[in-house]
Amino acid sequence: MVDRKYLRAAICAGLMLLCAGAARADYKAGQRAWDAGRHTQAVVQWQAAAKANDARAMLALGLANAKGLGVPQDYVEAHKWFNLAAGRGSARAAAERDALEYEMTTQERAAARKLARAWRPGKKRAAAKKAPERKPAAAKKAAKRKPASAKKAAKRKPADGKQARRTAEQKRLDLLWPAGKQFQDCDSCPQMIVVPGGSFTMGGESEEPRHRVTIARRFAVSKNEITFAEWDACVKAGGCGGHRAGDRNWGRGQRPAIYVSWRDARSYVRWLQQFLGQPYRLISEAEWEYAARAGTRTAYAWGVAAGRNRANCKGCGSRWDGRKTAKVGTFAPNAFGLYDIHGNVREWVADCWHASYRGAPADGSAWTEGAGCKKRVLRGGSWSEIPWDIRSASRRSGRWKDRNSKTGFRIAMTLEP
Repeated sequence: MVDRKYLRAAICAGLMLLCAGAARADYKAGQRAWDAGRHTQAVVQWQAAAKANDARAMLALGLANAKGLGVPQDYVEAHKWFNLAAGRGSARAAAERDALEYEMTTQERAAARKLARAWRPGKKRAAAKKAPERKPAAAKKAAKRKPASAKKAAKRKPADGKQARRTAEQKRLDLLWPAGKQFQDCDSCPQMIVVPGGSFTMGGESEEPRHRVTIARRFAVSKNEITFAEWDACVKAGGCGGHRAGDRNWGRGQRPAIYVSWRDARSYVRWLQQFLGQPYRLISEAEWEYAARAGTRTAYAWGVAAGRNRANCKGCGSRWDGRKTAKVGTFAPNAFGLYDIHGNVREWVADCWHASYRGAPADGSAWTEGAGCKKRVLRGGSWSEIPWDIRSASRRSGRWKDRNSKTGFRIAMTLEP
């Protein structure tokens, strides 16, 4: 006769193995969905794995919330998942949590820790059992308040209708413009990628004061710097002021367009607007840095150091370093799918030049007020600059009429009114 104690232990061990196996399956399914760009589906799979105490799924959920992919960007929620994963032995989660804390306020950090302490697998099921016990008392209170609540409901009806319309519109936009979606409005038009809205801390060691920026709405950014093929199509169609930009005999086609001024970049955007009737525009400086960082807080989109052969700059370890431009898309993209954010050519943005961020907009819009509009902002660095000058936060000024072999541009498109 088998001892009942040992039998119970064996059954418990078997159930634990089954749960662990299911958690691994959910995590791997989520990873496959993430790699395929189905971020929302990945988050659902990871949430199922996290309920079974899978630390890898918790780390993945933290990264998804920090970047705003598959879920709205939420640093508090991201910190919670990093904290839970760190408590289960994940060294990377602990490092991500500590780095994220630098971006958060004291209140946000306290709220995140409180959420982590309160989180327990299966807690929702326990709460559901208690609900029927409170039902009679709740029903009595509801009956007493019925006349007042009825009046309030009647007053709130128009607002509720507006909220319902906003929710429906948001769902429609989510289906129409999911984060990461790529599109191209014509054969000679730039490929665009949808970037989700979110918040980040703008600035760096030399770019001050560091400040919080919230970009409430998604927008699209050109996947690459505007190429000669795209620029020449504009000139051929009678746009861009007929300016045939020089190429220093480096080649045209898929190399980034150079010898274009800020005014030239604006003329290209205006041509696209007229040709296609779509709200193309120059990207703002805050949008540029937000898109460049793609949820990261390090100097470069791939980490704290420039490394080797990750970009084209003077000292980046590529075969074009300090010599000339490389074809767009040569190096790996960032987490949003954007290429050549670091190096290759500097990129014009819409903003006027201000030496300090003091007074800068906090909503991601272009900063066009002030006396500095004879100069405009350039971001991203170029093939001729050292790694320090191609950081996500790095910036410099240029006269609006300057044309040289180090400067090009990238464009944006408004998706939500």
